[in-house]
Amino acid sequence: MKLITGMLFLISSVYANLHQAPPNLNLGRAKAVFVDFKTVKSKIVYDLNSRRAKAVSEIEFSQADSGYPIYDLVPSETKVSLNGKDVSVETTSMDGVSTVKYVKQALSAGTHKLVIENDFNKNISWSTGYMKSAFWMSDLSDRRYLEQYLPTNLEFDQYQKFLEIEIKGSDSEHVLYTNGDVEELAKNSWKVEYPAVYTASSFFMHITKKGLIPEEKTTYRSIDNREIPVTVYTTQSTSRFMKATLSILAELERDYGPWPHNQVIVYGAGMGGMEHCGATITSFSALGHELIHSYFARGVMPAHGNAGWVDEAVASWRDANYMKYSQRSLYRTRMASHSIYKRTTDRDAYSRGMKFIGHLDKKFEGKEGFKKFLRSFFEERKFKPFKTEEFIVAIEKYFNEDVSALFDKYVYGKNGVDKLEKHEKVENPFHPKLSEQQLFDLL
Repeated sequence: MKLITGMLFLISSVYANLHQAPPNLNLGRAKAVFVDFKTVKSKIVYDLNSRRAKAVSEIEFSQADSGYPIYDLVPSETKVSLNGKDVSVETTSMDGVSTVKYVKQALSAGTHKLVIENDFNKNISWSTGYMKSAFWMSDLSDRRYLEQYLPTNLEFDQYQKFLEIEIKGSDSEHVLYTNGDVEELAKNSWKVEYPAVYTASSFFMHITKKGLIPEEKTTYRSIDNREIPVTVYTTQSTSRFMKATLSILAELERDYGPWPHNQVIVYGAGMGGMEHCGATITSFSALGHELIHSYFARGVMPAHGNAGWVDEAVASWRDANYMKYSQRSLYRTRMASHSIYKRTTDRDAYSRGMKFIGHLDKKFEGKEGFKKFLRSFFEERKFKPFKTEEFIVAIEKYFNEDVSALFDKYVYGKNGVDKLEKHEKVENPFHPKLSEQQLFDLL
């Protein structure tokens, strides 16, 4: 019995995140299989003379089933090798809602090594003597996470990432803002190690010319006595952003416990907003919304698009001062019943999802309310990708009450969906979706 238990533990640890992966893809006589990334070592070289950003990534991964291994990368590969041999790659649809890539080489179950070379030009600005680059991301459009720049797995998977960055052809000193452990190797050269719990949506990276954007730094003493470094940089008032950041951190820790990350990075961009693990690009009005996402979204993490509504609903509920809503205020949605391959968040989360969370708070106000549950859910599920089904199980266990009928009606839309009314907004007004040009201008 001990031997069997040990073997089961070994198997589950080798393929730790594959239970959260969507079904493998049928390709006629073959199949493409989702894999478990273990480590990724990437090096990016920015060359101002050629105005080229070149990346090389070494990926160690494990797969539980035989077939073509799946990954994703939006730019075209310049070279790909698998276990030391050159291979080709293909792009395939996932149920018509998204696409991924796979290596056209059938593999047996086990551990393998994939090396991918690619150039990318997304969100890079080349200037005379210096450059700017950022991993801007979005959960509202398909394939807008790390795959825009470097090869990665889908959001269900967590892996250790090592990143080396070098800027060539510039005498200007650059600064790197990123949510990992940074070692400066030389002027304009860095090595970064990111936590093994990160997913494709976790990484924050922004390079700019030193001194171009004013910054302010301090430390925040967490309720668990850690000294957490806080960096704010903005062309607006750094002191205003810093004061608000420290106040919001104190509020969030009171409600949900110790800050879950090793740092806080706030880029006060003046518009929009996107969350990362302990970091954000944000407007001032969206600051609190983005920081709570470090608990819900980048603390407890959605495994796919059908779970993405939870964190946006929770963050928007905070924006609404944790209002309680009666069942008469609710709308029927399908926030969690899209294709299992969908990778984006349903926009109903911001308004209708927010009201649904507020209704759960009203429903359970005699049992300490929903914020208490959210704290418990965060503590139990921290850095573990989850699906809506697991969210439901956690609610029912915590309150000892069946909520399946509510979710079937208002989250899964099993009895139909209510049409959008004229007065309703489809996304949070604090951070409207930005255009490609607007994101580029924020570099």
